[in-house]
Amino acid sequence: MVEMSLDEAKQLVERLKLFAQPQRLMILDALLQHGALAVGELESKTGIGQPTLSQQLGTLRRSDLIVPRRESRTIYYSLQSEDEALRVRILIGLLKGDKGLLSATHEIADKLGTKSTKRKDQILREEGAQFAFVQPPQLPRRF
Repeated sequence: MVEMSLDEAKQLVERLKLFAQPQRLMILDALLQHGALAVGELESKTGIGQPTLSQQLGTLRRSDLIVPRRESRTIYYSLQSEDEALRVRILIGLLKGDKGLLSATHEIADKLGTKSTKRKDQILREEGAQFAFVQPPQLPRRF
């Protein structure tokens, strides 16, 4: 693995900032779960009001995470590509501590053309990033 340059690190930080906003995460998750959705459908599924929804859709569109498609008077939004959908699924899964993340990581390993003779957990240790899940502190119960 090649060391990251400062420019690459800055690009990744900008990309991560896209996910650091609750409404954008909700929009991406809805598109991931339901596929292409019209603006009205996104509004009802996420509960995000029209002005905020339009602003966040614009940000996601300019970043090329999502793409619009017009049908008559209706605009549908979807994730830009299958690769982008996979990245979104992995990042959201990682942030949520989703156990399904492991299977998504397997998909990436397969996409990268790793040798099938290696066990997938061995591939992840050798080539993939390893993450720790930090359990939030338990709050005392109120009775």
